Amino acid sequence: MGSTFSGIEIGKRGLATHRQAIQTTGHNISNADNKHYSRQRVVSGATDPIYEPALNRAQVAGQIGQGSEITVIERIRDSFIDDKINETTTLKEYWQTKNDYLYRMEGVFGEPGGTTIRTQLDQFWSSWEELANYPEESAHRAVVKEKAIGLSTRIKDAFGKLDSLQKQANRELVSRTEMLNSLAGTVRDLSVRIAKAEAMGDQPNDLYDKRDKAVEEMSALADINVGRSDKDEFMVFVGQQVMVQGSKLEKIRLEGNPQKDGGVDLYWEQTGKQVLLKSGKLQGLMEVRDVLLREKIDQLDSLALNVKDVTNEIHRDGFGMNGKTNVDFFNNRPLANNTFAEIDSDGDGVNDKTAVFRVTGKTSIDAARPLGLSGTITLQKSDEKSSAVYIPYREDDTLKAVMQRINNSEAGVTAYMNHDNQLALKARIATDSPKNNFMIRHLEDSGNLLVGMTGILVSSGRAGSFDYKRVGELNKLQSPLEDVSFTPHFHPASNMEISAEIQNNSKSIAASRGKDIGGTGDYNTPNGFKDGSNALLLATALRDKPVMFETDKTVGDFYNSMISQLGTQAREAKQEAETQQAVLVEYENLRQSVMGVSLDEEMANMVQFQHSYNASAKMIQTYSEMLDTIINRLGV
Repeated sequence: MGSTFSGIEIGKRGLATHRQAIQTTGHNISNADNKHYSRQRVVSGATDPIYEPALNRAQVAGQIGQGSEITVIERIRDSFIDDKINETTTLKEYWQTKNDYLYRMEGVFGEPGGTTIRTQLDQFWSSWEELANYPEESAHRAVVKEKAIGLSTRIKDAFGKLDSLQKQANRELVSRTEMLNSLAGTVRDLSVRIAKAEAMGDQPNDLYDKRDKAVEEMSALADINVGRSDKDEFMVFVGQQVMVQGSKLEKIRLEGNPQKDGGVDLYWEQTGKQVLLKSGKLQGLMEVRDVLLREKIDQLDSLALNVKDVTNEIHRDGFGMNGKTNVDFFNNRPLANNTFAEIDSDGDGVNDKTAVFRVTGKTSIDAARPLGLSGTITLQKSDEKSSAVYIPYREDDTLKAVMQRINNSEAGVTAYMNHDNQLALKARIATDSPKNNFMIRHLEDSGNLLVGMTGILVSSGRAGSFDYKRVGELNKLQSPLEDVSFTPHFHPASNMEISAEIQNNSKSIAASRGKDIGGTGDYNTPNGFKDGSNALLLATALRDKPVMFETDKTVGDFYNSMISQLGTQAREAKQEAETQQAVLVEYENLRQSVMGVSLDEEMANMVQFQHSYNASAKMIQTYSEMLDTIINRLGV
């Protein structure tokens, strides 16, 4: 016969089971507004019965039930949905970062309308056109000066804002990297606590939620993968590198890069390898800083440099009302501080490169006539390896066709005919480092096109080639110094301003073309102050001539292309950010349908558990009455 007291134990277990169920329900309800909380569910089972089959067990009915017990408190969550949310969050933050900065970049240029670079350019060349019609009037010269100041101010302002955005992206990259390290440390610490709890047989659901939240926040910063194959070590991969593995953590260190004006690169602290990312906020910030903003700053520099160079080249050939000539209209600040264009590129105190931006031939030539000679021009790409580019020419070719081949190639120079029908070669933006922008890297001709015909190089062949990695290379050029433009100091857009001569005396503005008296090859005699042909040449060059060095375009076309490209990039980033946000909302809704707390469901459970608790209490009361009968009322 079994003991009457055993029924009280069953009731007590029922109370404990349903009390824990009610407590878990309350825990769910109190976290109903926590989107990172996974609802929990009590799973109960029957306690092991007494009297296992054996020869010495009591001769009574075996397998007598002993009530219930809690086997586990489940966390309702789908790791597959978590992984998809992490992946989508990474992409969303990548595109959102680009969208935010591109929006600000559009605000820098303010196109269309307003006082923009576009309107300032139009007003600048229009002022030259007006001066060409009224070259003897001082008022029109003052207008030219004021429009030049307005254009210079607008370009410098745009550069300053782009440069500020680039520095801001770098600062944000630093802070977000530190945040990633902190989150990784949090994941590591939680993994250690979880491992200890699991070793004690516990189910640390709330710690799991905290760790998943930290991992999701990491996914916004970098493309991560979560490794769950080893139950003893929770792993988080950033890129292809393990950042967190159980109790181990490898942080990311920041290192300034002089090639990026001090901008930081990311390296793994222990291995020293560079961090390779595909998406996420960090990758978005690096692309904004190193690609998008660098591209726009380079393009703005090229615009400023070419406007200055074209204006100065023509202006020096003209004469002002005061008879002055060979005057620069805009300030020219070369990278080299000597007349040989030699610079110290590695900072060891010894000049090691010749930095030339433009060289113009001595000979005027008809670009549409057959050359009547053959050979191969050797140039170099403006990339890290500086690989060679070969431009062949034949006797039946025209100079125009050869220039087109140069401009269509990936060489680091662009060819065009200047206002005197002379061949000019300009350097392009460097693709390896902004420190190498606007440097002609190599000029070589196996024939006579760049030598006798156009008057650029002194001699043919490798021995007569110009190469920027050597010093004393100006001796390889036939062109006099006034036809050679040195590579400007870094970021010419930052220091664009009219020269002191023009600032102090607008009569020095060279509207008159001048004449070559005596066959010296130079315009040495003015045509008179009523001649406006030089001003007209300037207006035509700024408006109609393909003088931009990156592509065979006019100044206006180049600027319009730059703004159009920016608009396309901004529109793409906005569309992608919105698309990924919509996908993320769908995954979030799906996840909440699985792990989110339903108050209606929890209230129904609470009523159920309350009735079960009351029933267990009633059972204990019944057994108490039975025991009272046995103990107090049998009269024994």
